[in-house]
Amino acid sequence: MYVKTFGVAETARMLETNIDTIKKWCYLFKTYLSANANPVKGKSRFFTIEDVRVFCYIYLYWEDEPDIECIKMGLNINSQYDNLPIDNTIKALVPVFVPMPNDIDETWQGVVFGGEFELGGFYESANSFKLAGDRLIEIGLGNYEQRDLFQPAMYSYRHALELYLKSVVGQRGHDLKYLLDKLKVLLKKKWSQEVPIWLQNLILSFHSVDPGSTSFRYGITLSKEELYTDMSHIKDLMDWAMQAFTNIKKAGGDTD
Repeated sequence: MYVKTFGVAETARMLETNIDTIKKWCYLFKTYLSANANPVKGKSRFFTIEDVRVFCYIYLYWEDEPDIECIKMGLNINSQYDNLPIDNTIKALVPVFVPMPNDIDETWQGVVFGGEFELGGFYESANSFKLAGDRLIEIGLGNYEQRDLFQPAMYSYRHALELYLKSVVGQRGHDLKYLLDKLKVLLKKKWSQEVPIWLQNLILSFHSVDPGSTSFRYGITLSKEELYTDMSHIKDLMDWAMQAFTNIKKAGGDTD
């Protein structure tokens, strides 16, 4: 799916040098490189991403008459790290999704998913998209960037509503009105309850301006008239919606 190791010629091209120079570095700085950088006879030479990091540092200080010991002193104190040009080179080579690292500690700030770490279902995902909308609105209101963040915020909220509905009624598709109708039947049948008017209005409002979940996603304006919205108002109603669907799921025996 992605490159984990790099060949000699490829590494030479990345560093704008030649193969002989790379091989020379492998010999001179052997102790700082992986075993594959200096393999036994008959084995192909290749480099890990950390080998490339070492080469980047060597490259920065390589001259016609390089001070080998000075370069080694820098490598001895890990000067190849916390170096912006080198960090950017490595960042460009590392894919955004990689296998779970083995050296995770308390300083690590990544996210693990896949395998036993499953993404959330409809309800959990709805909460995540609702939170994303909240944060976008908070930033927009605080930095006077409401217009710039309106579209992604509304997409997050519309998608959250769709997922909340699906988490309860178990249907597919993007039609919010259809999902709302299913919710009405469910509440009436199981608890003899009506969907609150404010929740119906919220869902139908999103349905009217984005019936197919494409308007906010792709920037397709469907309304022929100018519309206005107060983002704080929508955020408050989305808070109510989150609580309403949480209550419905708890009433149905789902306490997640």
